[in-house]
Amino acid sequence: MANEKRRFEVKPVERRTFLRYGLIGAVGAGLGGFGLASLGFLYPRPGDQLFGEVPLGNAQELIDEIEAERAPMRIPGSVLSIQVWDTSNSSAMSLYGDDHAVIEGTDLGLMALDSQNCPHLGCGVPWCQSSQWFECPCHGSRYNRYGEWTGGPAPRGLDRYASFVDDDGQFVVNFSEFLTGPARTANALEQSPEGPSCVDA
Repeated sequence: MANEKRRFEVKPVERRTFLRYGLIGAVGAGLGGFGLASLGFLYPRPGDQLFGEVPLGNAQELIDEIEAERAPMRIPGSVLSIQVWDTSNSSAMSLYGDDHAVIEGTDLGLMALDSQNCPHLGCGVPWCQSSQWFECPCHGSRYNRYGEWTGGPAPRGLDRYASFVDDDGQFVVNFSEFLTGPARTANALEQSPEGPSCVDA
């Protein structure tokens, strides 16, 4: 009978043991949470499933809509903003003519800008209708209509994807050909803000 009582006795937990297991548990829980959060980077975001050459619509119709709205066309479920550029501008042509769509028989082309990832720290860069610039709300980086750097801490202009117009007149973006944004010194457009900024400097 005495042996049975001794077998079911619960020993008091020492303070040192309690703190040791508590610390191990807290560190383990923290590392586990960090590991689970890190798994999120392994899964694609909406739009990341786009790859290869993707037609996005009739090039001339896209140009007409962008010019009518005076704003780039945001492609839902992707990182892209489609913008019109002037192929008669010799500086722009030398910088962008090889990699961006040119509409034959016109002085216009289209470029596919990554406006979802600021080259500074990856914030989304919305379009400011009043200034006619892309403006990052996180740290104040600004980019003109061509995605060229105009101010702020970003190290370069907006990144982009190669594009072309196919034989059917479709604007095609090649998601397999990522292009690093133009250097800070690139200023083919020479566009000043056309109105009030949407982001405080």
